Amino acid sequence: MPTTRDKVEQWSLAYYILKHWVDLGFHFYFRTTVSGLKSLPRNKTLIFAPNHQNALMDALAILCVKTWQPVFLARADIFKKPLLSKILTFIKIMPVYRMRDGYENLQRNDEIFNKTIDVLKNQNGLVILPEGNHGDLKRLRPLKKGVARIALQALEADSSLDIMIVPVGLDYTHYSRVGSGLHVRFGEAFSVKPYMNVYSENPAKAYNMLISHLEKGIKAEMIDIEEEKYYSVYEVLINAFAKQVAEKRVVKQSHASIVDLQQEMIKGINRLKEKNNDDFLLLAADALEYKMLLNRRGIPPGFFPLSLLQKLGLFPFALALLVTLPLFVASYINIIVPIAVAKLFSNKFEDKQFISSVRFVVGLVLSLLMLIIQTTIFAIVTKSLLYSAIYAVAFVASFYLFFEWKRWARVFGNRVNIVRHSLRGGNKMKRLSELHMSLHKQIMEILV
Repeated sequence: MPTTRDKVEQWSLAYYILKHWVDLGFHFYFRTTVSGLKSLPRNKTLIFAPNHQNALMDALAILCVKTWQPVFLARADIFKKPLLSKILTFIKIMPVYRMRDGYENLQRNDEIFNKTIDVLKNQNGLVILPEGNHGDLKRLRPLKKGVARIALQALEADSSLDIMIVPVGLDYTHYSRVGSGLHVRFGEAFSVKPYMNVYSENPAKAYNMLISHLEKGIKAEMIDIEEEKYYSVYEVLINAFAKQVAEKRVVKQSHASIVDLQQEMIKGINRLKEKNNDDFLLLAADALEYKMLLNRRGIPPGFFPLSLLQKLGLFPFALALLVTLPLFVASYINIIVPIAVAKLFSNKFEDKQFISSVRFVVGLVLSLLMLIIQTTIFAIVTKSLLYSAIYAVAFVASFYLFFEWKRWARVFGNRVNIVRHSLRGGNKMKRLSELHMSLHKQIMEILV
């Protein structure tokens, strides 16, 4: 098991085996879809640069879409403890030292840079999160120049390298909820070589040019709400109406198509704001009132209003949940240790963007440990290899049954909540319906 940095670029059997468990867990945690992966250049030296919104999960999003062993760069302060440093090195993460890590440590970046050259020569794929830190808004924050420095200096050190940077867009439907959607969009790779002439004369200018190119590339692949003052307006509109726009256009409601539509909606709202600010302000006022009415009734954007089919389906929906309730309870009892401990650990973090990362890592480790322990105990008791194998499969399936039941129960609860408020009636629900129809009409007009 390679835990020394001098072998970080080498293929690892232990890593390969562990990655299968990580991939299984990650695709279970997030319903992951991918686009653009098949268009990646072959036999090139690739640096992947995704937007950064969800801590460790953003790196895993790149790792788990393919059978490969890329190397990641991360801030150096997480490497302080020797054991943790070995673990991070084993999973192919290298530190980058900043001024805040101490001036005396900056020279250690020379060692990291030399190792980065080995990674690039080996064509592992290097993953750098160019924003430097994560944020909880769907907006690309200013990029750090580290990715440009590494790419251009590496090419300067070895001109035979054909380094290309791949902008990547990540879009989560929810940052921490198990079973939420994640779409990974690989953009068009661009070569670093055209910047070398400028770099030889003016490195700072070359850095800025490359970063500007990369910034445009990442923005083209993600949901980027640049407007700060009216961020909530954009957010509620794209979340509440993207699926209805897809229905109107008879477009498949995949995560990829929803991202495309949301990007189109953002551009349409931007055009309205630029051409007719008064109409935009009226739209913003309606959107904020709409959001307020939804929030006060606990209705998530995108659920309102219910179709006739959804209303008629509530009884069989409830019956299905009731019939499968024993499976849910049995599944929970079977996996209660990793679920409870992971949740307990995550509650200690104030930064909500760390919740999914902590729950995933703790849950992944404990689930494997409990799988071994519980299956061993089951084998001792039953003395049957076949039954023990069946139990092991059932243990893994318990996670799916537990969280899938919870997901559908949440959907059912939201629909019942809407029906409950609708039956009560009142001017507020009438106003909510009026706003929904008005906003939907305005959005369709914007997109024409």
